[in-house]
Amino acid sequence: MSARIVSESEFHARLVEVLTVLPDDIGSVTGPGRSGAVAAAYASHLLGVPFIPYGSPCPSHLGRLLIIDTARESGATLRKAERRYAEASPIVVACFEEPPRVAFWYEAGKPQRYRHEKALAA
Repeated sequence: MSARIVSESEFHARLVEVLTVLPDDIGSVTGPGRSGAVAAAYASHLLGVPFIPYGSPCPSHLGRLLIIDTARESGATLRKAERRYAEASPIVVACFEEPPRVAFWYEAGKPQRYRHEKALAA
């Protein structure tokens, strides 16, 4: 099962599209895992709000927390993150929905596979 590679410019354009429909009360941003950290760092720069490393406490005085990831397959990771940060009234988004499977420019040389994809390849 091969993945379509999303370039940095395509990701940036999609991220801007996703962020433009969000409410104005976002005060900080985080993202689960490596891909969430990439999306959150980009979003924090575009929105001009602090990046909160995933798992760190979210200061309540900043406003609502944006939880973002590059892609969502089942949504389980983002639901878990939403529960973890429930007190921050989080807004949860993903830039791309899977399937079809996407990979990103920073992992193009060695794209990650989900556990179920590894089992199918064996």
